[in-house]
Amino acid sequence: MYYVVVRSYSTLQYAELNGKTDRNVRGVRKTAIKQIRKKYKAALETRLLHLPWTLTLDEKYYLENGVRNKDEKNSKK
Repeated sequence: MYYVVVRSYSTLQYAELNGKTDRNVRGVRKTAIKQIRKKYKAALETRLLHLPWTLTLDEKYYLENGVRNKDEKNSKK
């Protein structure tokens, strides 16, 4: 839920609401997203071991490449 709330505000808006700098907010958001992705990957790997046929194509792509889609992979370069 934290991820959705942080993503719905700009860094400046969120910083003003919490009395922080926008640079700090970007760092906190990046850390939160990284933690969510680690947990998501762990959950997918567990499903892959026990119920591999339940993974969607997008989930399989994420496990193989570490990103949700090709566009996201290209934008990281």
